[in-house]
Amino acid sequence: MKKINFLFLMVAFLTLLVVSCKKDNVTPTPKIIPFKGLSHNLKGVIKGMLKQDTTYYLIDNVTINKGDTLTIQPGAIVKAQGNFSFNVSGNFICVGTDANPIILTTSFASPVLGFGYWGGIQADSNALNVKIKFTHINWTGGPAADLSTQACIDIEGTQAHDYGAKIIIEDNWFFGSVDDGIHLAGQIHASVKRNVLQHMGGPDGETMNIKSGVMGDIAYNYIWAAANNSIKLETGSNLPQTAMNIFNNTLVNGGWRKVGEFTNGILIDKNTVANIYNNILVGCRNGINITSKADFANCKEGNNLVYAINDSLFVNVFPGKVTASATDITGSGIAKCSTVFTHYDPTVDVTDPIFSDLNVPSLAGSSPAKGKGATTLAGSGKVPNYYTITGATNDVLNADMGAYPTDGSGNKHMPSSAQGLK
Repeated sequence: MKKINFLFLMVAFLTLLVVSCKKDNVTPTPKIIPFKGLSHNLKGVIKGMLKQDTTYYLIDNVTINKGDTLTIQPGAIVKAQGNFSFNVSGNFICVGTDANPIILTTSFASPVLGFGYWGGIQADSNALNVKIKFTHINWTGGPAADLSTQACIDIEGTQAHDYGAKIIIEDNWFFGSVDDGIHLAGQIHASVKRNVLQHMGGPDGETMNIKSGVMGDIAYNYIWAAANNSIKLETGSNLPQTAMNIFNNTLVNGGWRKVGEFTNGILIDKNTVANIYNNILVGCRNGINITSKADFANCKEGNNLVYAINDSLFVNVFPGKVTASATDITGSGIAKCSTVFTHYDPTVDVTDPIFSDLNVPSLAGSSPAKGKGATTLAGSGKVPNYYTITGATNDVLNADMGAYPTDGSGNKHMPSSAQGLK
């Protein structure tokens, strides 16, 4: 009896051994490990997810490595404890909702204008996907290691991705950077739409600085009190051409803080091509400047409203090589500026430490911008038509000029009058 049991056990063992050998060549099913979230103190190399409605603290620089992804869920709050940055070599997905936005800010209790409290989002040439939506980003511009100031969002490097990289910056709120607000460079596709950008730059800094081959759209943005140029495009002589559609933006009281340099509402420079339609520029130091260094023959503009804050600046509503077209609306003086919006605040006193945005840039009932916009993009063909790339109905041009058309499409967020914000 014992012999039979032994033989039975031997047969069972050999059978199990054969089955096990056959499975050696089969890829095992990976074990699913439940996500436990990141530490609430962020530093070093990280990936994974910052959880919804949770507060985190940036206690040192963090890095997202090439191929890795950091996702930030709606309602998450990140408070920088010092001059630290998100350094992105991989993917940065920061997507809140209108009802539950993400907040990236400083822990400093009482921030003031003109000082960079943390370093913002710095992406190098390995970054392929940066998506930032419904996010408040405030008080950036802390210096880099070499003491140079940093842009709030900086996608910079060789970026030689042959336009494989996708940069989406939509439906966000920005306030109080010391240098550039949005700086994009390289062979990338970019969608920069429906953002509210207030008081970006200190004594210098563009609100948007786009260069070195970027293609895409800048549309339905509200820009107030830019330090230097509100929107600047340029291309180096040996780089792919920067080519953008710039339409239905509202630019107010920009270009007054830069000393010793000619500032512009929209600057198209150095081998750059752009289609510029349906924009409103009110109270900016200077207007739309397409320089002789641009790809002038292929730049197209029309249906823009440009009002100077006083008569002496009327000569600079179109200060470059181009002159106003028959579809543009131009003028000067505070009285004329005040006809465009529900409320226009002419204050450009940049020395005021509590400088606040009191404008209500929805169109007045009798606004000259109503119904005067182009509804089709009459471009040169050198700018690829990306203006429906996201499929949203408010990506297309509107019959009303500016970021806040009367049909309720476009930018859904009025500027905040509170200096400090969140």
